[in-house]
Amino acid sequence: MKGEHKPWQKFGIADVIIYVILAFIVFIMIFPFWNAVVLSFNDGKDAMMGGIYFWPRKFTMDNYKQAFQNNAIWKAFGISFARTLLATVLSLLVTSMFAYSASKSYLKFRKFYMLLLLMAMFFNGGIIPVFLTIKSLGLVNNFLVYILPGVFNAFYAQIFISFFKGLPESLFESARIDGGREWTIYCRLVLPLSKSVLAAVGLFTAVFNWNSWYDNMLYMKNEELNTLSFLFVKMIKSQETMENLAADSGVSELANLSGVSSTSLQLATMMIAVLPIMCVYPFVQKYFATGMMIGSVKG
Repeated sequence: MKGEHKPWQKFGIADVIIYVILAFIVFIMIFPFWNAVVLSFNDGKDAMMGGIYFWPRKFTMDNYKQAFQNNAIWKAFGISFARTLLATVLSLLVTSMFAYSASKSYLKFRKFYMLLLLMAMFFNGGIIPVFLTIKSLGLVNNFLVYILPGVFNAFYAQIFISFFKGLPESLFESARIDGGREWTIYCRLVLPLSKSVLAAVGLFTAVFNWNSWYDNMLYMKNEELNTLSFLFVKMIKSQETMENLAADSGVSELANLSGVSSTSLQLATMMIAVLPIMCVYPFVQKYFATGMMIGSVKG
């Protein structure tokens, strides 16, 4: 019919340019991850020659087989899961409770607490003093060393404070009129209204704890309590040592004959480690965008 417009006619040149730019941005963001997936399924020795971009040239599962042949991987997975769950829940609870209190102007010694918070954000004791403190508390070779040192985060506390200050004070006044005390208000009113910030901070905290391995190296000598990330680091270092030994001695038989290289093993372990976080993200995605915007706009 005359005057009828087809959908594609609504797009102008500017719209086409914008979509092309957005498509290019999406591509350069997704391609590195996809290439890592491809290389993790490719023969490690063959990948050294380069030229692999969108699909494996010499498909193999040897990289994943070598990662899973270590019997300790399942126990390490359980340790990492328990650490991530407990550390995330306790960190959110402690940090949000402090932030809720610090967001109230009537809190006694509030300025002193905020000064300590500011100092904690910019100053650190250093590796040796922190290690001596951890040792004096009896946390070396203790599972709690994964949880207690990071149970409070000063930066995330500032995010929570900014969010709590944005909540209408009339809500708290009406709750107090109804007889609610601070603990009741926090549990029944504040936490349900804080899903967005809890999801954003919780996701960052969970990812940090899931990927953390440095504290395992410093404080944990008990191999029964090794985390998944630290176990993968040991496997990669072992593969690198074997390759260096083979190169220095000129004896190729010392290297892994299955075609696994330290790089291909690293990519395979990265895929294994990132999969649980990718499964969790869709459940918090709807709150994540809102939580990330907290504090970006001031009234």
